Amino acid sequence: MKLVFIIGDISAYGGTERVTTEIAAALAKAGHEVNILSLFGPAEPWFDVPDSVRVKSAGLEPAGGSLRRAGAISRCLRNEARESGADVMILVDTILFAFCALWVWHSPVTVICWEHFNLTTNHGKRMRDLARLAASRLSDRVVVLTERDAEAWRNKYRITDRVQAIWNPIPRFPEKVQVRIRSSDGPRVALAVGRLTHQKGFDLLLRAWAQLGKERDDWVLRIVGDGEEELALKALAAELEIEESVVLVGQVRDMAAEYSAADLFVMSSRWEGLPMTLLEAQHFGLPTVATDCPTGPREVLSSGSGLLVKPEDPGALADGLAELLSRPENRAQMAVAAKENAQLYRPDAVQKEWHAMLSELGSG
Repeated sequence: MKLVFIIGDISAYGGTERVTTEIAAALAKAGHEVNILSLFGPAEPWFDVPDSVRVKSAGLEPAGGSLRRAGAISRCLRNEARESGADVMILVDTILFAFCALWVWHSPVTVICWEHFNLTTNHGKRMRDLARLAASRLSDRVVVLTERDAEAWRNKYRITDRVQAIWNPIPRFPEKVQVRIRSSDGPRVALAVGRLTHQKGFDLLLRAWAQLGKERDDWVLRIVGDGEEELALKALAAELEIEESVVLVGQVRDMAAEYSAADLFVMSSRWEGLPMTLLEAQHFGLPTVATDCPTGPREVLSSGSGLLVKPEDPGALADGLAELLSRPENRAQMAVAAKENAQLYRPDAVQKEWHAMLSELGSG
């Protein structure tokens, strides 16, 4: 089967881009002919893509919300559907369906909308709401990341067989990892990973870390990622007088080394879909404290591999951290559960779900 993934910018380094390359690679390995079309960015993936996956760029302007730009995106998608010979077009973000709604009903290509956020947020874009409504009626399938979100789609849009949940896979990591060397008497590491944005709640995490007081002795909070809130977070750390135990690392390519050197993982997000960083932490057997935000953390940590705390509450986050920082026996038990739970998110297992869906749509 010939597949084409449509994504905004494959050269970006977020979770959406990473999981797109993972699923594309897995489906290519399974025998499908796989292409990735990057609408706005260059055909230069940040993450590794096998030679069997062809990547190309449409060269569209990334900025602006004019009708002219919308028309250009719509024409690009329509031409790709007509001329690529693809059997299935996978839109990596449901908002892209807004540019297909006028012509998709008479297109020969099967269209799958792949939702990477949860239904409770539209990221401030009314167009996303409209695109989701159109996708619920006109797309061949909507793929969401959790059963909780699938149920939300079914209830809101009164659909049953058009939406299904398929988890994201844990990314491929090298078998041999170069671990950062830490002396035996050095501080233990609480790791947090993500873009430095409001969504990820690192401001909440810093306030929680400050509330720990002496409980954070012999620990360092290591935050990996960059973004628009970097300066504000550094200023907040200084205001809270916790700079000595907080390190803002910036963007890192070798994430395997970061996870391998950590002792626990913390996720302070205000909202998520199915956070890739949480799955990665499971793969590396990290006990976790995570906010019980919509929608993914509850499903991932139901295995007993971590603690869920109230979202947007630094005090609750501090309490969860204090419990794990002070109880190595709990961390050890959660580490075992995390490694076991990670087997559910193996790329081969997730690929089978995608393959089964594609086969069903192809025979329909």
